[in-house]
Amino acid sequence: MLLLFNTHKIVILACLHFLANTFSSHSQSLSQSSPKIALRLHLGLTANGAATSAWREAIRDRHEESELTKTLSGRKKLSEEEMQWAELIKSRVASWRGMIDSLRIPFENVTPPDTVRILLGNRGGSDAFTHAPITICFDLSQLQQQYGAASSSANHSRIDRFFAHELTHILHKAWRKQRGVEFKSPFEFALWECLTEGLGNYRSLSNKWLRTDWTLTPHAQEVLQRLQPIFVERLVALEHAANDEAEILMEGLSSGAFDKKWGALTTALWLAQEARGDERNLRKWVEVGPFGILELAQKYLPAHLKTQMPKRELK
Repeated sequence: MLLLFNTHKIVILACLHFLANTFSSHSQSLSQSSPKIALRLHLGLTANGAATSAWREAIRDRHEESELTKTLSGRKKLSEEEMQWAELIKSRVASWRGMIDSLRIPFENVTPPDTVRILLGNRGGSDAFTHAPITICFDLSQLQQQYGAASSSANHSRIDRFFAHELTHILHKAWRKQRGVEFKSPFEFALWECLTEGLGNYRSLSNKWLRTDWTLTPHAQEVLQRLQPIFVERLVALEHAANDEAEILMEGLSSGAFDKKWGALTTALWLAQEARGDERNLRKWVEVGPFGILELAQKYLPAHLKTQMPKRELK
């Protein structure tokens, strides 16, 4: 069958099989040495470029059913650039396993999943996202499109931050399940999103945002001053918002340009000031849950904004 392909296609197909095989053997060795959390890598497409059922499920909530079918129709093999991103991710897994204990520090007494699946696809997703309780997904096409060549030195640290961000979401999902937290209103859900996306985006902060002594850079301070009034305005409106109103009010909380995430980045920069390089300082804010955002805001907002914030007792 390989004789039907030209030389370039033979190389790509061979590399695809190589990645699939090495992902499996690499994750098995991690499982043997670190039984607490096994990292298992999977390709979300077949050798001929068809999306797997696992990838379809991972991106299902991101698309209307008709759009999903259109997005996944046909076959889309990995490009050479996407292959390089897959190789980079594969090469970082051993280091990621070494990061897990540190990432778990804020989640004291939380039982994590025994396996986290890392799923790689190349259409219909975003750069990095989670699906269900145990899956971290990377859309290789988005990584290439947004950040350029995987070989860039900046992308080596960037992909590590992405993993830390998404694993934090996995741990927070485990915390919520263990605590049985439910949301009674759009306002409570917005607080949860500020907390979880804030802690996730804290993991995404680079030296553009934090100095080596863990203080905020001038750029971070400037952005925080711009976002805090929006944070207050949106939460005040969300306190009594109906579901249809809440959907509009929550726009931009954790989506869009990084420096415009009024909920996620604002909270992330506050949490960075709380942590000051010691992850144990974040345990309180995980444990008090979403209503802790109101206490955190009272600690860091300027005086004229504090008085405008909703006031609720911690639950």
